[in-house]
Amino acid sequence: MVKVLAILYSGGQSAKEEPRLLGTIENQLGIANWLKEQGHELVVTDDKEGSSSEFQKHLPDTEILITTPFHPGYLTADLIEKAPKLKLCVTAGVGSDHIDLNAANKHKITVAEVSGSNVVSVAEHVLMTILTLVRNFVPAHEQIVNDDWNVAAVARNAFDLEGKVVGTVGAGRIGYRVLQRLQPFDCKELLWFDYADLPPDAAKAIKARRVEKLEDFVAQCDVITIVRSLSILHASSNLQSSELPPPRTNPWPVQQGTHLQDEARILAHQHRPRRHRRPDRRQGGSRVWSPPRLRW
Repeated sequence: MVKVLAILYSGGQSAKEEPRLLGTIENQLGIANWLKEQGHELVVTDDKEGSSSEFQKHLPDTEILITTPFHPGYLTADLIEKAPKLKLCVTAGVGSDHIDLNAANKHKITVAEVSGSNVVSVAEHVLMTILTLVRNFVPAHEQIVNDDWNVAAVARNAFDLEGKVVGTVGAGRIGYRVLQRLQPFDCKELLWFDYADLPPDAAKAIKARRVEKLEDFVAQCDVITIVRSLSILHASSNLQSSELPPPRTNPWPVQQGTHLQDEARILAHQHRPRRHRRPDRRQGGSRVWSPPRLRW
């Protein structure tokens, strides 16, 4: 028998009304009956904070730990030391930043996630964020909520996506889908930057042009979406250089695939000479963020 500990989120009435919310403590990832039939023990909880939590209470004799990206149990090096039987950590989704990977590697614990499980959702989120930023939707919405309506204040930063140059940093499973979804908007041009080229047929299908230098890519774009880790970009590119050329206009940076949100927000503005900056257009969007309580 294997003990499986799952840290899931509470679904309440939503979980009852929508059984496809598998990540809830009520619906238990849809694996409770199967594990029971196999003779294994499954402990499910949303209590994950502090030494008296159910998470830390059950961890010492847990062999398989399952967590979710948006309600994670933070598995630090100290907690790994207290879990001698732990062999496998599974993220029911994508993103294992809540696990100290160096400590897991040291203890020969396998860390796995469901790669590709959210590529459609993220690509659609990117497109939604691009439209929200370019159309200046949030400030307009906030005006209405506050019983105000200053047309000029909203319209001065509201634009059509049609006729714009849109670029993706990364053209993998997410970036490629973003470029696919941009086809109907009649953009002036679609660009992409990545280290590996796309197969010719794939590049032709999305009618996008690869720019091999990040500096040239940034300079040509009106809208930039980042769908790969910024830490990789910083390690591979001279993003800190003040010699980067000015952007074509002032890009809306839309960041999706990393936990370095603050850097992504200002990628297209901070890393170029001050004379080219326009603080009135420093907008950005993100799907993820870096919680201050991360221990590593």
